[in-house]
Amino acid sequence: MNGEELLEKMGLADPAYVAAADRPPRKRKHGWVKYGIAAACLGLVLLASLLGMPGPANTFAVKAYALEEQADGTIGLKETDLLHQPDVWGGYYDGEYLYISVGLRYEGENIESVTFTTEEGFFAEQSISALSTGENVGRMYVGADNTLVLVGTEFEIVGSQVTLSGETMTDDLLLFWGMESETGVHPNKIEINAVATFRDGRTQEVPISLDLSSGAGLALFRKSPLSEEEQQEAQQQGAETYAYYQSLPLEDCELIEDSVEAVTDVYEVPLGSVVTSIITLNEDMEFDEDGIWRGGPATSSDQVYIPVIRRNADGTYTGMVYRVPEELQYPQ
Repeated sequence: MNGEELLEKMGLADPAYVAAADRPPRKRKHGWVKYGIAAACLGLVLLASLLGMPGPANTFAVKAYALEEQADGTIGLKETDLLHQPDVWGGYYDGEYLYISVGLRYEGENIESVTFTTEEGFFAEQSISALSTGENVGRMYVGADNTLVLVGTEFEIVGSQVTLSGETMTDDLLLFWGMESETGVHPNKIEINAVATFRDGRTQEVPISLDLSSGAGLALFRKSPLSEEEQQEAQQQGAETYAYYQSLPLEDCELIEDSVEAVTDVYEVPLGSVVTSIITLNEDMEFDEDGIWRGGPATSSDQVYIPVIRRNADGTYTGMVYRVPEELQYPQ
């Protein structure tokens, strides 16, 4: 009598156990097979993720450029720091549309194109070569250092999205952000999204936020009621005034003692209790043989002031303001 017969006789045999006892033992699966499958699945997920990311040969960076007046009077572009945005923004309002120079461009490797998109407003373009060679084209300056921010008032509106590529992003192109406005009122920030498409099909996205409220804010030029000839005369007088104060001997002016302070990065130009402008030290500043850099003249209560940055022998900088005597003021 075998074990099965004995259990049956005793009435203790469960049919399930009996059936199980008749089957050959199952082979144990090794744990590494299960984890290997899981790892393979994870690898597929990572591979899928990597396919949507820029490859090692793909690079992309957003750049900003501003207008620059060349020695021969023509207009060019110079790179500016997108992170440290300008102390004074320049814009133009024609009574219907507001235009603000943002000068966005890009650089990188293996880029097919870059698309800039704004949810509010639109983009507009200017041709630098046309501005340089055009007749009776006005030039507008802002800030104590007389920064050129606008040349001419002709813009081509291209819409809420603009795509640049190697063919369209020429040295001739200057990009503006704009919006329709009844009064020239503008938002404090401009939000722009940039998406680069690489030649291998991958993409990279970069959000851009431009703070128009930083520093002295937006210096807005409005469409002048003056004729073209009158505008040219006013601009010529402005250039002559600027040149006069740049050459006026500082020893003939009065130094405002309370304005003298060490400058490490930024100098806030004080006129009494009011800060009229902000000067940021930068490598483009041109100091004369005495280590003096002058900003454009500032006017307050019929007084004319000249902001100055002095480069000291030890490499440090000092900011100060001179008041121009009434008898030496440029005749208006």
